[in-house]
Amino acid sequence: MSATKRPHPHFDDRGTLDWHSRFDSAQAQAKNEKKLLFIEFGREQCSNCRTLVQNAVPHGEVAPILARHFIALASDCDDAEDAVQDLSERLPDATMLPFLLLADSEGRFLVGSEGAQGPRALKELLLRAIEVARDEN
Repeated sequence: MSATKRPHPHFDDRGTLDWHSRFDSAQAQAKNEKKLLFIEFGREQCSNCRTLVQNAVPHGEVAPILARHFIALASDCDDAEDAVQDLSERLPDATMLPFLLLADSEGRFLVGSEGAQGPRALKELLLRAIEVARDEN
């Protein structure tokens, strides 16, 4: 992680994560640190996206899991990179932002969700991604 954390491009997570804005840089760091990818695929005008980043991400039961196991990527759905768009297609019926896409360092989809995420649901999703990644290795 860099000495100075990069903030989320739209919302204040209270300094919880070091946010990448490009898939390739997030993936490179994930490979280097042997971590998973936490991709918030949303947009600035999305209230669910704001709630996720400002309330669920910095929550006391969620932040330590994210910091220990994940590299964060904030991806704008209005300017989607191909790799993130491909991952989002693993949620074919998803219609409500944000899409949370959890992948391994090779960019392989592990689990995902759509819409509003409170701390409890986010924690469960993160733990499920860690479990799936372990089962695949």
